[in-house]
Amino acid sequence: MRNTIISYVQKGAYFDDDVNIEISIHDGTSDELLLIIPGVDGSLDGYKNKYLQIAENTNLNYGATVIRMSNPYNLGGYHLRNLFEVLDFVEKNYDMTQKRLHVLGHSLGAYMIGSVASMYDYIDKILLINPATLLDLNDYKSLKLRPKDSNIILIGEKDPSVEHIELFKDLGTVNIQRGADHHFSGSSFEDFLEATSKYIFKNVI
Repeated sequence: MRNTIISYVQKGAYFDDDVNIEISIHDGTSDELLLIIPGVDGSLDGYKNKYLQIAENTNLNYGATVIRMSNPYNLGGYHLRNLFEVLDFVEKNYDMTQKRLHVLGHSLGAYMIGSVASMYDYIDKILLINPATLLDLNDYKSLKLRPKDSNIILIGEKDPSVEHIELFKDLGTVNIQRGADHHFSGSSFEDFLEATSKYIFKNVI
């Protein structure tokens, strides 16, 4: 596992904001890459090290290179800047004509990748877990530019995003996790840990 930091300055109307994105890379042996994007101000490891656990299991079981990122709050409100910086890092460090990138995003992280995935032809499957719905839902409609079966949406039945299930059914394959809230807390925690294997890598030998 290797760690690094991506730094940039976000220009603001009254002052500039120094942003530091933590990156952790689990090097793999296959052509598969997985990027994990947490929610707003999300940490590298996540609650109970959930993102670390997913990364280690995916790396071990499928030989995939896994890139974890923090998602620091941007005072300018330009959430996508973090993702663009990380994707630029991916392009500079990997030959994306030979690799396939899959993305797991939770909450704001799901919104971020859901709104820009169609811009990158090397992004294969994306898994949106409880995608944020307090932002512009029209941004998700860019998913129509991608193969529908490559857009996988996992919604907890107690999450507010369930109210928009018909929208998501029109954009991808929707799965409802019974009993799960926004954070997949309690007994649903293991379902969150297993989602990447179940929905992204289930056909990878």
